[in-house]
Amino acid sequence: MIASMTHPAEGIGNPQRSGLAYKAMTRDHPLSPLDWHRAPRAQFNLGCDHGLYALFLRRGAELDGITPGADGLLYIGLAANSKGLKGRCHFNASTRNHSPRKSLSVLLREALALEPILMAKPASRNTWSLAPASERRLTAWMHENLELAIYPCADPEPLETILIGRFAPPLNLAKCAQSVEHRRISAARAAVLSQLEGVVTPVAIGRSISNSPLSKPALSERSHPPVLSIRNSAHLDNAEAIAAHFGLNPKSYRQRLRQDIAWYQKPQVWTFSRGSPQWKDMIAVAERMAGRSL
Repeated sequence: MIASMTHPAEGIGNPQRSGLAYKAMTRDHPLSPLDWHRAPRAQFNLGCDHGLYALFLRRGAELDGITPGADGLLYIGLAANSKGLKGRCHFNASTRNHSPRKSLSVLLREALALEPILMAKPASRNTWSLAPASERRLTAWMHENLELAIYPCADPEPLETILIGRFAPPLNLAKCAQSVEHRRISAARAAVLSQLEGVVTPVAIGRSISNSPLSKPALSERSHPPVLSIRNSAHLDNAEAIAAHFGLNPKSYRQRLRQDIAWYQKPQVWTFSRGSPQWKDMIAVAERMAGRSL
């Protein structure tokens, strides 16, 4: 079944187009996701074709914490398995195995009241997903605020690598130069797993960790949360990760940073190299709020 749309644009869904993919990568006619027809996910009738896809923030929609690329570009991905484009566009899927959904989860966690859950994997490293109700809220937000674009082609992997390297969309956390925003999202995702693992022992796959601070109201600044198990402390280079490590409410922590940090200036990106003077100041504020040291 060829991927098609309710109102197909010229060339979309044409099986001959995939044979032109490499010709489209010429200097005069570079392949670009900005040229692919895009529309809400509901307007696509996707099949098992291989190809590329891109996610865009709709005009007028907002996503705090990142700067979208040209025309709202957020993510470029490929579909090269048996499920094809139908199985890889992330609008109706589990966050567990879908990178852009995980990145959106950390960006929208407070706004959508999303509840992360630990997914224990005895034979490999644990991962995390969202509780069922949170999955539904994230999916609804995506349908309302994102648009999809597709480019069917037989061998999408080399094209994906080229396009990600050229456009560096903010939700692509590999295959491109990583900006401060990229690193902040990666650190926030790692902090979710670290916090879930540090609060309780992993339980059976799919069960919510009910006593995780991520699923409860924010801890009081006067409380003394348990020390969390941070596997890779190098991730503690931004405000979100530091707040998660100390069990602090991220908004309260950033507000205190603005009050206590002499070098604060607006706009301030709270990401600094571990061990730098700025990082040490941020840690000192967190230690005062949590009532314990790193």
